[in-house]
Amino acid sequence: MNNLLLAQASLDGAMSEGLGIIARFLFIIAVVVIAHGGWQIRSGNADQGKMSIVGGLLLGLAVVIAEALFNAGGMPTIGISR
Repeated sequence: MNNLLLAQASLDGAMSEGLGIIARFLFIIAVVVIAHGGWQIRSGNADQGKMSIVGGLLLGLAVVIAEALFNAGGMPTIGISR
């Protein structure tokens, strides 16, 4: 019984670390996409620039949005390690 709890705790920790890595990676991509959107607006392509900025914001918030949807549906989630 004790080994089962220990295995579950280590699995939750590993999943939390994995989500943290994914969140950091998405944040870096989101910054690049938002910067590209600003460059497109500066170049005169405002429509694509606005869409890039909105897409970058959604990428940056993807993990938070997914966690909120899981919580709203009553499904268990794993906290993100910081």
